[in-house]
Amino acid sequence: MVRVSRTVIVRSVSLPRSVFRVFVELEGMYHEIIGQLTIYSVRNNIKSFTRLKALKYHEMRSLYPQLPSHYAYTVCQDTSTRVKGFLRLRRLGKAKRDLPEVRNISIWLDDHLWRLGGYTSMWIAIHRGWVSIGLEPHKQYWKYVNGVGDWPPRLR
Repeated sequence: MVRVSRTVIVRSVSLPRSVFRVFVELEGMYHEIIGQLTIYSVRNNIKSFTRLKALKYHEMRSLYPQLPSHYAYTVCQDTSTRVKGFLRLRRLGKAKRDLPEVRNISIWLDDHLWRLGGYTSMWIAIHRGWVSIGLEPHKQYWKYVNGVGDWPPRLR
């Protein structure tokens, strides 16, 4: 079964400095975990998310007990996606290094790590509990919220 989803980018209101620092800490931990799992996956030729999760989930949970458990899950998803792409490029001879370099981080949040707090805010689970983030909705966002947007797209 193919599941189609839509991503709408919504800016957040300016965060207080203390909340911003907490997100910087979270990003650092997420970056560390992805780096470790990427090296492990490439060296052991593991492309499958389920195999990577089966092998490393409990270890990641024990190394980072302060993080909610679903971060270990989503990091495995993120890593397997990165590793599949790198191994494909290496097989085609287009990779310049033996191991991929993890530069950019996008923290993946599954349905257990966030929830809406009305239409203009959301709650995110982090290593310090739940944090509320205010949103700056735009016209496209309101179209999808109100059901006016062309989603799912019509097949013509």
